[in-house]
Amino acid sequence: MSEPAWYRPDGTMPDTDEIRRLLERYGFSEAAADAYLAVVERGSATVSTVADAADISTSHVYDICDELEAKGFVTVKSDRTPTVLRAVPPDRAFDSLRSDLDALQSAVDDRYQRPGTADEELSVVKSRSTIIKRLRSYIRAADSEVVLQLPARRLPEIADPLRDARDRGVLVLLSLCGDAAPDAETAPATGAPLEGVASTVRLAQPGMPSLLSVDQERGFVSPATMLGWDHDDTRAITFTQPDIAAILVGSYLGNYWPLGEELLVSRPPDLPRTFERFRPAVFTAALHRRSGRSVDAECYLRETGTEEPFETRRGEVVEVRQNLLAPSSSDFGFENSLRIDFGEETAEVGGYEAFLEEYETKRTTLRPA
Repeated sequence: MSEPAWYRPDGTMPDTDEIRRLLERYGFSEAAADAYLAVVERGSATVSTVADAADISTSHVYDICDELEAKGFVTVKSDRTPTVLRAVPPDRAFDSLRSDLDALQSAVDDRYQRPGTADEELSVVKSRSTIIKRLRSYIRAADSEVVLQLPARRLPEIADPLRDARDRGVLVLLSLCGDAAPDAETAPATGAPLEGVASTVRLAQPGMPSLLSVDQERGFVSPATMLGWDHDDTRAITFTQPDIAAILVGSYLGNYWPLGEELLVSRPPDLPRTFERFRPAVFTAALHRRSGRSVDAECYLRETGTEEPFETRRGEVVEVRQNLLAPSSSDFGFENSLRIDFGEETAEVGGYEAFLEEYETKRTTLRPA
């Protein structure tokens, strides 16, 4: 999974130049970025202090701060002499920007069409070599999640793309169909090493169907025989359609995944880490809590089933409901949620477009508690 531009794996914060560059990306002029940072670093400051710190004229500061006040980033106390500028708490200031971006994204989504893919949303593939090529291609393009079940004998053909995906931080749920291997660190049938190929690996019974879902957007499904036997004339279906992927993953996690034997689980990744999709966040929180580590979650959320604007809230994860890791703590296969103590309330949080939990979240940042 790719991280936001401001994210650093070691947990350090961006320097001033990086912050200025990001502010400019979101519409700040160079002078406005410098003035805003001068106010933020001091909490409050006079116009002359900001002018000196940002190396701009006092009259320009007045113009800039009128604009920043209109956007909700600062307040201007002009009833005092000298005039004092005060930074609005960043979580409040940037919530309005996020809301604007959400509204813009929704408007663009309504008009967006994938040119040239209409005929490719569903296609029948006859060739095993074509499926393997598409498997490798889809996995290389993964941004946050790979859900994969296939015969263990095919693992060597896709092991490198899987390892590359794991190196990018992608959640890889891998189920290998075959007889048990001599040990839990090697794949059935081939003896290939499992370390590094997946976030967690399960052993499924032979004869299970093969399937792939990447970022819950594209993938394939086929009978077991197509990838399992050397001579077979069955077909695979590839798809590029989120609705189909969501149904496939939900069915798979509810029916096939629980039947597998857990062979390997990766070590918990370092925190903080930000997740644009929810299932990888749930998996990571479960890993840390299983290792005895407490975790805080900062969620960009809103009440489920409403059109209220999203807001940022933070609290400690007190329970994880999931079936991705053994033992399962969910009531049904695709249940993934975090129970978070926000201080004023403890509530269930689900992913975007959740319908069972009290809140839905678009983005989740996990930190050590």
